[in-house]
Amino acid sequence: MSEICFYEPWTYQLALPEKIEGYLKFAKKKRISYEAEYCSRYNTRTSGKSAKLHPPTLAAIFKLFGMENNKEEGAAGIQLEENSIRYFCLEYPVDQELCVMTYNYQNGRFCGIRKKKDPAGETTKMPGVLKGKSTGEEYLAMLVYASTVPKSRYYDDEFHTCFQELKRAAKTGLAGQVLKMSFRCCDNLYLRMTATTEDAISFDRNQFAEGKLKDSFQPFDLNSGIYAPNACTIGTFKVLGIKGMKKGTSLLELKREYAGHFNCRHGEKERIPTLPEDYIVSQEVEEILEMVVHTPARLFMMTGEAGTGKTTDARMIAQILGLPYYVFTCGPGTDELELLASTVPNMGTKKGLLPELPNLLDLQMDPASALCVLSGTYEDGISEGEAFRRLLSLAFEKGYESARAEKEFILKESEIIKACRLPSVLEIQEPSMIEKPGTLTRLNSLFDDGAVTDLINGEKIRRNPDTIIIMTTNLDYVGCGNFNQSVLSRMSLIQPKQNLTEEEMKRRVIARTGYGDEKFLNFMVSAVQKIHAYLKEEDIQDGVCGYRELENWVRTFQAIKDVRRAAQVAVISKATMDPEEQEHLMKTYVEPYC
Repeated sequence: MSEICFYEPWTYQLALPEKIEGYLKFAKKKRISYEAEYCSRYNTRTSGKSAKLHPPTLAAIFKLFGMENNKEEGAAGIQLEENSIRYFCLEYPVDQELCVMTYNYQNGRFCGIRKKKDPAGETTKMPGVLKGKSTGEEYLAMLVYASTVPKSRYYDDEFHTCFQELKRAAKTGLAGQVLKMSFRCCDNLYLRMTATTEDAISFDRNQFAEGKLKDSFQPFDLNSGIYAPNACTIGTFKVLGIKGMKKGTSLLELKREYAGHFNCRHGEKERIPTLPEDYIVSQEVEEILEMVVHTPARLFMMTGEAGTGKTTDARMIAQILGLPYYVFTCGPGTDELELLASTVPNMGTKKGLLPELPNLLDLQMDPASALCVLSGTYEDGISEGEAFRRLLSLAFEKGYESARAEKEFILKESEIIKACRLPSVLEIQEPSMIEKPGTLTRLNSLFDDGAVTDLINGEKIRRNPDTIIIMTTNLDYVGCGNFNQSVLSRMSLIQPKQNLTEEEMKRRVIARTGYGDEKFLNFMVSAVQKIHAYLKEEDIQDGVCGYRELENWVRTFQAIKDVRRAAQVAVISKATMDPEEQEHLMKTYVEPYC
């Protein structure tokens, strides 16, 4: 097996850190040691055992020391997900650039960019490990850090102990101990990198191509927090940022921020939504906005229960970007044809196809001229009676031919096709309701970049590159099925919308209804949440209870001034169709509190 790129022969010939070079000369030692105490415990050779000092590894170790002491800029941390480490994260200074990197131990791949330290902050791809490009120091720094993070898969107690002892010895000037720990650290990391056991450090040897690291960050990756740490152990991150923070930005602020990225045709401006501009935009909306502005991604999916704001989010995106909003709602009977077009009766008529018929006076005065209006031939000497008979016959024939020329049904494009012809936001509602398997795959040709689909009239349709498609659905409701994997794989993001908290429901209903009695609202919100929980616990699936029912309850109460009756008609009657269950809900969650 070929040598890992970090340990090619030329890397051992590089200059050592100044302190190590000085201690070697002082101790009259070489870069290789044959003493067992200088070797790692993983060095199990019984004869010819040796350890080598590796300059890039030691450079990485000493720079991490400087980062810990705030003598070097940079930061190191981890992204935790459900108590396990998803990514190791590092911002590592090299010359006048900052290496912004993550390491995924599951596939052994690095992802990163180099960012210049000047105000412009230009970014470039990370170089591969090649002479004149990179010594591999920045990549080794990531693996050194991963080896010292407790409870991580790559934590190694020997390496961590030697790392800490090397730091202490270097600080106090213990030359012999510095050299011993340096040899051990280099030997330990090398043997764990090149091992063939399950404990070996994972490294994909094919992740460098044409002298560069294949995987690099897009602007959206850095802004969205996808790769950002949520546990920082060294320094302060300046580029990757903090994962999971909501900006709480208003619709108006984002309209100003994203203005000018897309153009709307003049005739389509009336389709741009007009939601109140003080609405606070959700995290899901901000993520999609970043994706569509900074990447070619145009296909998204939102899932969640009714009332969680999926459609409002889609409308917000259209309004912020200044694009027309189209919506197509699916049902159990939606078929492939309906997704693209539908045939409807031709209710219009063609006007002006027949010339004006002669009147009775024209016929009596000049029968030949009156007949010529329809026949186109002047028949001199024709009688009034014959001319009248011929006029009736010709009028019938021309009317019949005109009717035959008109189609009984005409082809009407679906909202999907209309939206795909121009820059727009298209919401496809409840696609999981479609019962016929494979129906939605008919749209795959529109989902693929540059692909073409055919209408039944033979016209070829290519999706506009700035058509943004958002599918919104609830996978848990009765009648909703699973998606075809080929459709799911084409989605750039699939965002599960979380249910609103009681406080969020209260704030929203106050904003939308203007009702401000917090005592009553607290009771109403609590009742709706409890009924919702009861329906799920008892697996009652013939109704619904969520935010929309809460808002309807408040509006009904504002109108009729009877909170119990309002609850009965706006909430309880929609929660279930079973009269006994309705009575139970009313007596348990409404009547005792009002």
